[in-house]
Amino acid sequence: MLVSAVVVSYDARELLLDCLNSLVRALEEAGSECEIVVVDNHSRDGAPQAARERFPDLQVVELAENVGFAAAVNIGVRETSGDWVLLLNNDATIEPRAVRALLDAASGRDDVGSLATQMRFSRGGAINSAGIGVDRLGVAFDRHIGRPPEDGEREVTDVFGASAGAALMRRSMLEQIGGFDESLFMYLDDVDVAWRARMHGWRCLYVPGAVVHHHHSTSSVHGSAFKHFHVGRNRVRLLAKHVPARHLLRYAPAILINDLAYVVFAAVADRTLAPLRGRLRGLREWRTYRATGTGRRAVPLAPSQSPLRALARRRGAAGGTALRG
Repeated sequence: MLVSAVVVSYDARELLLDCLNSLVRALEEAGSECEIVVVDNHSRDGAPQAARERFPDLQVVELAENVGFAAAVNIGVRETSGDWVLLLNNDATIEPRAVRALLDAASGRDDVGSLATQMRFSRGGAINSAGIGVDRLGVAFDRHIGRPPEDGEREVTDVFGASAGAALMRRSMLEQIGGFDESLFMYLDDVDVAWRARMHGWRCLYVPGAVVHHHHSTSSVHGSAFKHFHVGRNRVRLLAKHVPARHLLRYAPAILINDLAYVVFAAVADRTLAPLRGRLRGLREWRTYRATGTGRRAVPLAPSQSPLRALARRRGAAGGTALRG
């Protein structure tokens, strides 16, 4: 079985080299035929050249401009041919037995389209992501973020989707749903993939034994205006693309209250109106993205998250330290 690893790179030269070191070892431990492609989003620090020098057997695709994470992933997938595509952030390192754990969990489960790793913050060791959840208001969240690793599930568990920062995805699933939506550029693109996959009947498994260590938000600072804008815009785009009309009508008041509260909170806490600008841009594009949604149908969503839990997730994401209590 051929495993194709795709690493999207943007600066962070030394982190990329650490990432590739860990990836080569994990693929060797898995005992499967493999290939690695680095898709570089026009780095300015010599990252692609360093990767070539240190790892002459892997393929490096240098792009003339930063096309965004989603488009770079699609390029990497097209450059490879494995039945499984392993996505790994350039600022992440994967433990030696992780790929083998993912492949073992997928074995014999033909309806599994993706598998989520246990991503841990490199600083502090708390969980960064144990798979993706989406609640009834369309709010996406990383499961167990900020919690100690021992607080999560011990066994393989069904989840809504996998963080593209470290995930194994079936090529046939990606082909069926049309790959990553390049118009999203970055942020929530993996939620979009998960949502489309579930509407097509694919399952996602969280594999706690597949551990990855992540330097969170290296390419764009957590809480930055850039990130706030793109998350806000893409949140509205996903609601337009995927949520059935009946669900929208039922939950519209709660969605509006939730988003207004978040805009106010970000204005006070982060001193930025970027979340508002992003959402307004998404609303202006509503009809366009509503028209792009195909096969729209209801899928199981998590209960709405409480404001206190949302604040706890924010603290965990910002600090990377374990939240207790």
